Amino acid sequence: MKKYLAGIALIALITGCANKDTTIVSVGDKDGILNEDGIVQVKPIYKKMDRLETITKNNYDHPHYVNLHWLHINDKRYSVVKNIDNKYGIVDENGNLKLKVVYSSIGQFINGFAKIEIDGKYGIIDEELKVVLKPVYDEVRNVTGEAIVIKNFMKNNRVQYGCFNTEIKLVAPLDYDMIFLPNEERMRIKKNGLWGFMDTKCNIVVDTKYKFVKDFSKGLAKVQKPDGLFTYVNLAGEEIERKTFNEGVDF
Repeated sequence: MKKYLAGIALIALITGCANKDTTIVSVGDKDGILNEDGIVQVKPIYKKMDRLETITKNNYDHPHYVNLHWLHINDKRYSVVKNIDNKYGIVDENGNLKLKVVYSSIGQFINGFAKIEIDGKYGIIDEELKVVLKPVYDEVRNVTGEAIVIKNFMKNNRVQYGCFNTEIKLVAPLDYDMIFLPNEERMRIKKNGLWGFMDTKCNIVVDTKYKFVKDFSKGLAKVQKPDGLFTYVNLAGEEIERKTFNEGVDF
């Protein structure tokens, strides 16, 4: 572990946090952490300590909180670390390595998960800092509801989307042309040129059978049928009294 941590730039608390206040101390050209009781929490063996933007686990209203320095997860504190090769990992407040320093980036925790990247491929870690989705996808969206939308570039040059739930079960395989961000807990989906809806657990609510669909608003979404006429569907995917119209506006 000492060999692995050598040269790490530890991102640390500068002016205090939920527990004891801490400060950065240096011995020679190496940095460590000293708390207010005079106890060295992290030995001065690191090349550089600095600040990092992060967020708290329980506040998602502002996705880019600054000056918090530590990750707060289930009453525990962790910090992101970076080595001289610009690879990232995670240590606990005592400097013990919790996530290997091999990642090109580590995202913020949102809804219990954070994105990880290795050389342009993305995956997911959970709040136990375990890799639950290997970084093998060209894109992984932040968790919305219970949906983890993934994207890959296929051999035929098509971009295909799929969807895992938060139990890391592949509910929707990688064969969708697009899975859009949700509105009223429904995601528009497109497959083979036709449109439908998926819920935020990756379950199909409306099969891909429409020429086009709009986002839900006030519980209804405008859809265009294959014959070009329009109608509306409710959140259960039911057409309202099977009425059709030449045109209509969103609710």
